[in-house]
Amino acid sequence: MIVKNEKENLARCLTSAKPYVDEIIVVDTGSEDGTPEIALNYGAKVSYFEWCDDFAAARNYSISQASGDWILVLDADEELVVETENFKHQLASYPEVIFYGMVLLHVGVKNLVGGLHGRLFRNLPNFRYTSRFHEQIDYQNTKIVFSQLEGVKILHYGNIDPDKVKQKLINRDIPILERMRAEEGLSIWHLDCLARKYMRVYQTKKAEECYAEILDKLSPYLMDGNPPEDLFWIPSLLHLLGMQYFEQKDYETARLLCQRGLEWCPNYPPLNHLAGEILRELGFPLGAIAYFEKCIQLGQAGNYYVG
Repeated sequence: MIVKNEKENLARCLTSAKPYVDEIIVVDTGSEDGTPEIALNYGAKVSYFEWCDDFAAARNYSISQASGDWILVLDADEELVVETENFKHQLASYPEVIFYGMVLLHVGVKNLVGGLHGRLFRNLPNFRYTSRFHEQIDYQNTKIVFSQLEGVKILHYGNIDPDKVKQKLINRDIPILERMRAEEGLSIWHLDCLARKYMRVYQTKKAEECYAEILDKLSPYLMDGNPPEDLFWIPSLLHLLGMQYFEQKDYETARLLCQRGLEWCPNYPPLNHLAGEILRELGFPLGAIAYFEKCIQLGQAGNYYVG
């Protein structure tokens, strides 16, 4: 893990993980509250990394310190929950699998499941993090699909205190993304990240500017029908944009966003729900019901896009 000023969280995290790991690697990026001393009390190997507004660089330094066959990545405001130790049998039984994801649940936040997060991978030299913000793990310069690790989940406590979340957004997250935008430009995904963070600190105009830029970047794909190469965040983004235009009663734009989203990712429930809302608003209740029933079927079958 990489940490900074996590004295309130770190002990909980390390207590949860210590029984299941052979070594604990803690890389401190500038704590002033005694965080490294807490890590040392748990037998962690503590090292230091000079913070440079680059989460991937810090992560890569941290995983370079690991000597085990597998690397488990946690954040200090998380807790590992092991429901069955059979997960070790799963690791041993599938030697071809090199990357696992775990269910992540957000403590104290309603209506947010969290999905699967890739956190456990073999200690292979070609695993590296990329992206200065919201870093992603790559293998041999390509993103790989992870398998779900059964019997283990992660609890995330980072959203419990709204004031602390707001301070982190203002003092760290937004400045990093703004510098990235000025220096190298932002991808569609990072523009959406910045827009959402602006919204959470009530900088609505700046968020709207981000979404206008996003729509410009998306327009060629929406027009020709070919999906962007990296699809993982696009369905969520199209749903958010579609809802914005739906609320503005711009049904034509909302319909186009929804149509393309369902062409590219038909088993994503929010887009099916939005399609139903549009049809209901336009006076086609039977068509709306079909989309709402599709949402229910996807939920009952558990076969829906969670990327």
